[in-house]
Amino acid sequence: MLGHTLAVALLIKGIAAQSSAASVGSPTGDEPLTASAASASFATASIANTNSLPPGVQTSFSPTPVSTAVASATVVLDTPVAGQGVYPPLQPLCNGGQPDTFCPGELLQDVQLAGIFPDSKTFVDKPTVFTLNETLTVFAGLPQNKTVGEIETFVNNQFKGEGLELSQVTIQNFTAYPKSLDNVSDPIVKGWLEIVNSYWSLLIRETNESAVCQPDVCESSLIPLNHTIVVPGGRYREIYYWDSFWILEGLLKSELYTYAYDLLSNFMDLIELYGFLPNGGRKYYLNRSQPPVFVQMVNAYIQASGNISVLERALPILSTEMQWWQTNRTINVTSSFTNKTYLVAHYNVTNSAPRPEGFVEDYETAFGPSPSLNESQRAALYAEIATGAESGYDYSSRWCKVPVINVTDNYPALRTLNTRAIIPVDLNALLAGDHALLANLFELFANVSRGNSSMSNSTSSSDSSSSDPSNESTSTMNDTMSNFTEIIQYHREMAANYSAAVLDLHWDAERAWFYDYNTTDSTHSNVWSMAGTFPLWQNITPPGLEGNETAALAHFSGIRYLLGKYSGMPTVTTLLYTGLQWDFPNTWPPHAYTAIRSLETVGRLVTNASVLSNLTIEFPNVTSGQFYLNETDLQPQPNSTIGNATRSMNEAVNIPWPKAIAIEIANRYTQAAFCSWYSTGGEIPGTLVQLPLSELNATGTYTGTQAGVMFEKFNVTDLDAAGGGGEYTTVTGFGWTNGVALWIGSEYGEYIAQPACPLIPIIETVGDGKNESVYSNGTIVNDTATPSGKSNVNGTRLFIGFRLPRD
Repeated sequence: MLGHTLAVALLIKGIAAQSSAASVGSPTGDEPLTASAASASFATASIANTNSLPPGVQTSFSPTPVSTAVASATVVLDTPVAGQGVYPPLQPLCNGGQPDTFCPGELLQDVQLAGIFPDSKTFVDKPTVFTLNETLTVFAGLPQNKTVGEIETFVNNQFKGEGLELSQVTIQNFTAYPKSLDNVSDPIVKGWLEIVNSYWSLLIRETNESAVCQPDVCESSLIPLNHTIVVPGGRYREIYYWDSFWILEGLLKSELYTYAYDLLSNFMDLIELYGFLPNGGRKYYLNRSQPPVFVQMVNAYIQASGNISVLERALPILSTEMQWWQTNRTINVTSSFTNKTYLVAHYNVTNSAPRPEGFVEDYETAFGPSPSLNESQRAALYAEIATGAESGYDYSSRWCKVPVINVTDNYPALRTLNTRAIIPVDLNALLAGDHALLANLFELFANVSRGNSSMSNSTSSSDSSSSDPSNESTSTMNDTMSNFTEIIQYHREMAANYSAAVLDLHWDAERAWFYDYNTTDSTHSNVWSMAGTFPLWQNITPPGLEGNETAALAHFSGIRYLLGKYSGMPTVTTLLYTGLQWDFPNTWPPHAYTAIRSLETVGRLVTNASVLSNLTIEFPNVTSGQFYLNETDLQPQPNSTIGNATRSMNEAVNIPWPKAIAIEIANRYTQAAFCSWYSTGGEIPGTLVQLPLSELNATGTYTGTQAGVMFEKFNVTDLDAAGGGGEYTTVTGFGWTNGVALWIGSEYGEYIAQPACPLIPIIETVGDGKNESVYSNGTIVNDTATPSGKSNVNGTRLFIGFRLPRD
């Protein structure tokens, strides 16, 4: 099959030479086609209500500055480092199996287990001060029984600050108000999205060439990239694979086509360098990938920009990535339902050591809980842990044999990880969609190339000086198109294989949902997951659903129930409260997107869908067994966190139910992102005043060093709180959160209502020619500008809600 990829590359190279494909879709052939937009300088919005902020507080929104950590012991310095003498083997997929500072081995384990950084990722992102050999020599000179103090001194002397190899850049041709915001009706939502649009300046990075390590100078885990990147934020200070799909969606809505093109170019560089897309832009990620969304990204970029010329380079590279998945991540599985055998994909990482960026957590999982594990058992567990990270769901009850053990301690549940034995529904749906899109992209490129060749042939045949070159050219083009036909057919066959596998292995007609397939017991997983929205997003339709409203309603009955039960965004990954970060109550931006996209597919399949009098339903009306749980097994919705949160939007009234539910989810997402942003100090100059410091301190989420935070995940039971759990502190920034917010604003902006948050009341009053914002604690801010679209009438409400103090 490697020959297939090579053939694709040669074919495209040949056709580009014949038809001058560089002229297709791009004026220069080298640069992406960009939408016309006035050049605008960007200045970070400042906090208008500065009187409420203490001295020294940053006045930028959701800042993601480069920060460095100094090694600092948390125990007495002469304490021996734990775990000495029992080290994991060197990993072939980390620096070619050679010793390195960021690869599993004696140095990494001793540093990580010394506990001198609260986050395991900090150390492996630090470059060395000197060469690798010099650093290893200094380490080898440390006493045999090392102490925490000796490790602390070693690290502070031998390593530089993490993140310094990438620097923020000023956005070129920034559009402060992209046309996509024209669709947003509510002035507060529109003003907020303008601010979210500006956040790209805080997340776009470029390689700092002066700080990048050269082999004869220093050593670093960073993979330097040739083009600007967009980081998720916080501890994720480099490029990441599946995050980038939703980041790309946001960049396209922001009309930042050049930066979207750079993102694709970096990914193509990585595939050319390594043969696949790693989890992220660090060398310690080279043993694993993430959910394969690159084909989806290229397609989204072409749809938005019209730049077809990107396909000249992209098509053979996309073929390489699909080949990597087939070679490294597929197995044959015989269905226990139909006895048919399918080629299917699963996550499966070769690994026998703790993940470098999660070393302490993985080590404690393997060595902490009883019973003790032997070396081979630990190696198998480390492979499962790394495999769970490759899935993107690190970690979830989807992958655990026994998910609910101790909600305050993840380690016992993680010991039951069974990820490699599970055939994930979302992975196989994505690969079906990838191959289908790739066939379409090949067909698009072939058709455009054929059109260009016909034009060229027409010109040459009318030239009396030519001696019939058109016949030879036409023959060559016909051969080329025949090869394209074979390639297109191949990808359509692969798409059909994966689609058939999803419908056989993952679709449960009785429960009307898509579930993971567990090869351990050859049946469906009993964990309901939002991953079940991926097949319809990728146009994989269950039998009997097209044109069948009853079947469609049965499929979405669970989501309708969750929409009524919880105040937050109902697209919770699972319904099990385990303490793992991809389980209840956490709800994630990618799933808001996939749920909406799956509803859009249903809207096309059920063209005469009804207008429902009530979009929500009670538990007895949920398709029997869909959740694999009884109503009493579900976590409650605390009354204390509802406030005046709206669980039924007027904007969804009198609209066919697939679109109406999509509107509800879009509103819940906007509320969750906006309310948590506002409760952490966000403000919209001239429209929405920042909460007073006294109220911000009451939220328990305001840090005093930043104003207006976009979180990576949310809480389904609490609109103005971030998600939590897992092995690291909730991250702010945040790339995919911003991207989905901008995508929703563009696609559903006319249906997005002013957010109703559990915050304090804020009422704008007008008197004596002045506007005032009156807070519940009596604070009055004079001369507040009247928000756009609001009338100047006494008692006009600028914003209303209720603040609920919490830990």
